[in-house]
Amino acid sequence: MPLNQTNRRLRLTAAIAVLPLAGGCGLFPDRSLDYREEPLGEPLKVPEDLSRASFDSEYVIPEVRGDATVEQDGKFEIPRPPDLTGQIMENNYQVSRSGDLSWLIINDVPGRVWPAISDFLNDRGAEVAHGDPRAGVQQTGVLNRSARVREWIGIDRLDQERPLILQVRVAHGVQSRSTEVQARLRVVEDGPGERLEWREDVEYPEREQRVLKDLADYLEANADTKTYSRVALDLPRDERVSRERDGGETQALALDLAFDRSWAEVEQVLGSMELTVVDRNRSDGVWYLDLRTEEQRSRGWWLWRYQAKAEINAELRLQQSTRGYRLTLEPRETLEQADRPAQVLDSLYESLR
Repeated sequence: MPLNQTNRRLRLTAAIAVLPLAGGCGLFPDRSLDYREEPLGEPLKVPEDLSRASFDSEYVIPEVRGDATVEQDGKFEIPRPPDLTGQIMENNYQVSRSGDLSWLIINDVPGRVWPAISDFLNDRGAEVAHGDPRAGVQQTGVLNRSARVREWIGIDRLDQERPLILQVRVAHGVQSRSTEVQARLRVVEDGPGERLEWREDVEYPEREQRVLKDLADYLEANADTKTYSRVALDLPRDERVSRERDGGETQALALDLAFDRSWAEVEQVLGSMELTVVDRNRSDGVWYLDLRTEEQRSRGWWLWRYQAKAEINAELRLQQSTRGYRLTLEPRETLEQADRPAQVLDSLYESLR
């Protein structure tokens, strides 16, 4: 068979084989928007004697920013999921401090942490005298009575005549599925016969931080021997970070926290975001930001591309409000992306909660 005739037959065969593939897209209808025609189901009815919290969604559906409408031609842009990487801690047990206040963040739920703290205190010789899992507070007896505990806490001769007790409070962390632990050393007249009310003021900052670091080491070493406390699992969870919105866009964040804690939480999140912090003034509660994206700061062409020097074009302000503090983002100039401040606040919110 001549070579030219063979080539023509091969080309014809290839063309016939491609035709079904080219028309295949029309054989299967696009059903990506069919969900809009589905009727809404009835909400789940929970018996009165059961808590609805147990039936809530494990993965909360985030609110949609702006107008969530589909164009007439059926084309739309799928919203990006929230950045959950901001909630991943580098360590499962992390002690933080701001001013005199120290706290331990544990990458676990309170129901697992509560019994482990009891084991920790008993292991150190400070037996728990009063425990209230619903309030999340464990309280020891007088620490001065044990030489071993005095050495552990660092009670010297000057403190020997001042009876001390230790309180440890367990609560939900600011971020979801985390636990926050704080410790307080309290001076008492004598061994109290009941649990004392928790106090926010700190009297022994160095010792309390040392207790939390020791607790973190203990929990990490005994991570494989955790047990549950069902009562502690039901600790009330108050949302300490919320959004203030107007017209579908986030205008500010409300933080139900003290200043030291609010500053520390925002500072930590900013360090994990792709956001340029040019400067900061803790006394005034201000971070000076460059809101331009990496692409917007790019200069030059091809092999000669470089990043322009960071410049301050917005201020992230932490201001006192009736319920803690309020976080706002104020541009100094008109931005290319008008919704850029709202996007940054949304990212901060997703990482803080």
